[in-house]
Amino acid sequence: LEFRRVLFRSEKYIRTIYNKAVDFVENRQNIRYKELGRVFSTELCALSGILDDISIDGCKVHFPVPVVADLENEYKLKIQLSRASDEAPLQLLCKPIWVNDNGGITYLGFQILYSPDDMRLRETIASSLAAK
Repeated sequence: LEFRRVLFRSEKYIRTIYNKAVDFVENRQNIRYKELGRVFSTELCALSGILDDISIDGCKVHFPVPVVADLENEYKLKIQLSRASDEAPLQLLCKPIWVNDNGGITYLGFQILYSPDDMRLRETIASSLAAK
Protein backbone atom coordinates (compact mmCIF):
# COMPACT_ATOMS: atom_id res chain seq x y z
CA LEU A 1 0.00 0.00 0.00
CA GLU A 2 2.81 2.45 0.86
CA PHE A 3 4.54 1.65 -2.44
CA ARG A 4 1.34 2.59 -4.35
CA ARG A 5 1.16 5.93 -2.54
CA VAL A 6 4.78 6.71 -3.40
CA LEU A 7 4.19 5.65 -7.01
CA PHE A 8 1.04 7.80 -7.25
CA ARG A 9 2.86 10.82 -5.82
CA SER A 10 5.75 10.27 -8.25
CA GLU A 11 3.39 10.11 -11.23
CA LYS A 12 1.61 13.26 -10.06
CA TYR A 13 4.96 15.03 -9.61
CA ILE A 14 6.11 14.00 -13.09
CA ARG A 15 2.83 15.23 -14.64
CA THR A 16 3.22 18.57 -12.84
CA ILE A 17 6.78 19.02 -14.12
CA TYR A 18 5.73 18.04 -17.63
CA ASN A 19 2.85 20.54 -17.63
CA LYS A 20 5.13 23.32 -16.39
CA ALA A 21 7.64 22.50 -19.13
CA VAL A 22 4.92 22.66 -21.78
CA ASP A 23 3.73 26.00 -20.40
CA PHE A 24 7.30 27.32 -20.52
CA VAL A 25 7.88 26.17 -24.11
CA GLU A 26 4.56 27.56 -25.26
CA ASN A 27 4.71 30.76 -23.22
CA ARG A 28 2.37 33.06 -25.06
CA GLN A 29 1.32 36.57 -24.27
CA ASN A 30 -1.79 36.46 -26.46
CA ILE A 31 -4.27 33.74 -27.32
CA ARG A 32 -3.43 31.92 -30.49
CA TYR A 33 -6.19 30.84 -32.83
CA LYS A 34 -6.16 27.74 -34.99
CA GLU A 35 -6.07 28.99 -38.54
CA LEU A 36 -5.24 27.08 -41.68
CA GLY A 37 -3.16 28.71 -44.39
CA ARG A 38 -0.13 28.45 -46.60
CA VAL A 39 3.10 30.16 -45.60
CA PHE A 40 5.57 31.41 -48.17
CA SER A 41 9.11 32.47 -47.34
CA THR A 42 11.73 31.98 -50.01
CA GLU A 43 14.35 32.94 -47.41
CA LEU A 44 13.48 29.81 -45.43
CA CYS A 45 12.32 27.23 -47.94
CA ALA A 46 11.44 26.85 -51.62
CA LEU A 47 8.33 24.90 -50.60
CA SER A 48 5.36 26.50 -48.88
CA GLY A 49 4.75 25.82 -45.22
CA ILE A 50 1.53 25.41 -43.29
CA LEU A 51 0.14 27.86 -40.74
CA ASP A 52 -0.87 26.06 -37.54
CA ASP A 53 -2.03 28.99 -35.41
CA ILE A 54 -1.75 32.76 -35.21
CA SER A 55 -2.10 35.59 -32.72
CA ILE A 56 -1.63 39.33 -32.88
CA ASP A 57 2.06 38.97 -32.00
CA GLY A 58 3.09 35.54 -33.25
CA CYS A 59 2.38 32.40 -35.21
CA LYS A 60 3.32 28.75 -35.41
CA VAL A 61 4.08 27.19 -38.78
CA HIS A 62 5.54 23.96 -40.07
CA PHE A 63 7.31 22.93 -43.23
CA PRO A 64 7.12 19.38 -44.63
CA VAL A 65 10.91 19.28 -45.04
CA PRO A 66 13.91 20.12 -42.85
CA VAL A 67 14.46 23.89 -42.70
CA VAL A 68 17.43 25.78 -41.27
CA ALA A 69 16.32 28.97 -39.53
CA ASP A 70 18.71 31.36 -37.80
CA LEU A 71 17.11 32.60 -34.57
CA GLU A 72 18.97 35.90 -34.99
CA ASN A 73 17.53 36.68 -38.43
CA GLU A 74 14.28 38.28 -39.46
CA TYR A 75 12.20 36.67 -42.19
CA LYS A 76 9.44 37.91 -44.47
CA LEU A 77 6.43 35.61 -44.35
CA LYS A 78 3.46 35.74 -46.67
CA ILE A 79 0.45 33.92 -45.27
CA GLN A 80 -2.43 32.95 -47.52
CA LEU A 81 -5.33 32.16 -45.23
CA SER A 82 -7.50 29.34 -46.53
CA ARG A 83 -10.70 31.19 -45.61
CA ALA A 84 -9.50 34.26 -47.52
CA SER A 85 -8.01 32.60 -50.59
CA ASP A 86 -9.31 35.36 -52.87
CA GLU A 87 -7.39 38.04 -50.91
CA ALA A 88 -3.71 38.91 -51.09
CA PRO A 89 -1.52 37.07 -48.56
CA LEU A 90 -0.82 38.73 -45.22
CA GLN A 91 2.72 40.11 -45.19
CA LEU A 92 4.61 39.77 -41.93
CA LEU A 93 8.15 40.52 -40.81
CA CYS A 94 8.94 37.85 -38.22
CA LYS A 95 11.73 36.52 -36.05
CA PRO A 96 11.89 32.83 -35.15
CA ILE A 97 11.71 32.21 -31.41
CA TRP A 98 12.07 28.45 -31.49
CA VAL A 99 12.66 25.66 -34.02
CA ASN A 100 11.78 21.99 -33.59
CA ASP A 101 12.69 19.31 -36.12
CA ASN A 102 10.58 16.19 -35.80
CA GLY A 103 10.88 13.35 -38.28
CA GLY A 104 11.81 15.55 -41.25
CA ILE A 105 9.14 18.15 -40.46
CA THR A 106 10.28 21.53 -39.14
CA TYR A 107 8.05 23.43 -36.70
CA LEU A 108 8.78 27.10 -36.06
CA GLY A 109 7.39 29.64 -33.62
CA PHE A 110 7.61 33.22 -34.86
CA GLN A 111 7.27 36.58 -33.19
CA ILE A 112 5.64 39.14 -35.48
CA LEU A 113 7.83 42.25 -35.53
CA TYR A 114 5.93 44.27 -38.11
CA SER A 115 3.10 43.85 -40.55
CA PRO A 116 2.07 46.28 -43.27
CA ASP A 117 -1.20 44.31 -43.13
CA ASP A 118 -1.68 44.94 -39.41
CA MET A 119 -5.34 45.93 -39.81
CA ARG A 120 -6.16 42.77 -41.80
CA LEU A 121 -4.31 40.68 -39.21
CA ARG A 122 -6.38 42.27 -36.42
CA GLU A 123 -9.59 41.64 -38.41
CA THR A 124 -8.58 38.00 -38.85
CA ILE A 125 -7.98 37.64 -35.12
CA ALA A 126 -11.27 39.38 -34.32
CA SER A 127 -13.23 37.11 -36.65
CA SER A 128 -11.55 34.05 -35.11
CA LEU A 129 -12.52 35.33 -31.68
CA ALA A 130 -16.12 35.92 -32.79
CA ALA A 131 -16.30 32.39 -34.21
CA LYS A 132 -15.52 30.86 -30.79
